[in-house]
Amino acid sequence: SSSRKKSAVVLQVQKILRERFCHHHAPEKLFGMDHQYRHLLELLKRTTVHGESNSALVIGPRGSGKTALLNWVLKELRKMKQVRENLLEVHLNGLLQTNDKVALKEITRQLQLENVIGDKVFVSINFIILFAYLPQKSLPRKLAL
Repeated sequence: SSSRKKSAVVLQVQKILRERFCHHHAPEKLFGMDHQYRHLLELLKRTTVHGESNSALVIGPRGSGKTALLNWVLKELRKMKQVRENLLEVHLNGLLQTNDKVALKEITRQLQLENVIGDKVFVSINFIILFAYLPQKSLPRKLAL
C-alpha cells in the first residue's frame, strides 16, 4: 500500500518534470528571425504533407531564440489541417534522455507505440522527432527508427 503511494508520487513527479523540461509555449512575436522561421516552416510542412525525409538542426547560443522559433513554427503548423493530420510530435530533452536507449523509450512512451521488441521499434508511420533542447554532448550518435 505505501509502496503504491510512493510509486504514484514518483510517477507524478516524473510527469511534472517532463512537462517543465520538454514543453514550452510559443512567444507572442518573433523578432529578427523571419528567414529562419519561413525556412523551418516550409521544411517541416514538406516533411509532414509530402512525406519528405528532412532533418533540421537549429543551433545558436543559449537564449538566442531556438526554442521560441521552433515553438512558433509548431504553433503555425498545428493550424494547417493537412499538416495536423500527419504531424506527430515527440519532445526530448538532453538533460532527461541522456542516451539512445532512454531516448527510444521516451519516444515509444510519447507515441504510445505497441510494436516494441527489446531496443527495436517497428513503426509503419512517418513522424518527426523534434529535439526541443539537446546539448551537443548528449546528442545521440544514431537513433534508428
